[in-house]
Amino acid sequence: MKNSIIFATIFITAVTIGYGQIPSASEILDKIDGNMVFKTARSEIDMKVTIKNRTIIKKMTSVSEGNDRSFIEFHSPARDKGTKMLKQDDVIKIYYPSAERIMRLSGHMLRRSMMGSDFSYEDMTERSKKLREEYKGDVTGEETIGDRPCYVMTLTSKIEKQTYFTRKIWVDKEKFLGLKEELYAKSGKLLKVLTASGVKTFKNRYYPTIITMEDKLRADSKTEMRVTDITFDIAIPEDTFSERNLQKK
Repeated sequence: MKNSIIFATIFITAVTIGYGQIPSASEILDKIDGNMVFKTARSEIDMKVTIKNRTIIKKMTSVSEGNDRSFIEFHSPARDKGTKMLKQDDVIKIYYPSAERIMRLSGHMLRRSMMGSDFSYEDMTERSKKLREEYKGDVTGEETIGDRPCYVMTLTSKIEKQTYFTRKIWVDKEKFLGLKEELYAKSGKLLKVLTASGVKTFKNRYYPTIITMEDKLRADSKTEMRVTDITFDIAIPEDTFSERNLQKK
């Protein structure tokens, strides 16, 4: 009898401490950042913008160095070909070849729709930000997205003027990627819904190759961003992130 009690105590303790334990919000955010944050990356992207019954396909190349510097060039459609975007810290410069001029964006202007899509300029150029540094929160439940068991997290920004002040994220329990996000303003208004799929393994990380964004402030609109090729941790020439490269033909 005594041995049975000891065994039962050990078993219950093991389950409580190990097998059934839900990781903390901080641990989950660290693992998400481990997948999504990179030193450098180069990607080829197809962006499909759908507004009501109209669809436009845009092709682009993106080169990034952490969250501070990025360079995007559009290759199609014809009207967008040669348009380039350079991000340096909190400023984005856009070169329009038809007008041969550069437009500078900063502050609230970064929240505008990027090239008619559901992604803002801020969304596209800050994909390598660390959630752990800017948000705090809790694991609020467990649900399934498709066939993937997920932790449900509710995060609140540590920064008062954050565009997405609250984020609700469904995090894959095995791969620690956000498969769905609801993005809210500080007022509580739902701004956008993001879904991620096409998850692939790249050496030591999982990364989604299909990201769909729906801007809830626009009717019948969604944008699918499909990564057709991506390479991480590559050497990038220093002059890539320069205004000279922005105007280079």
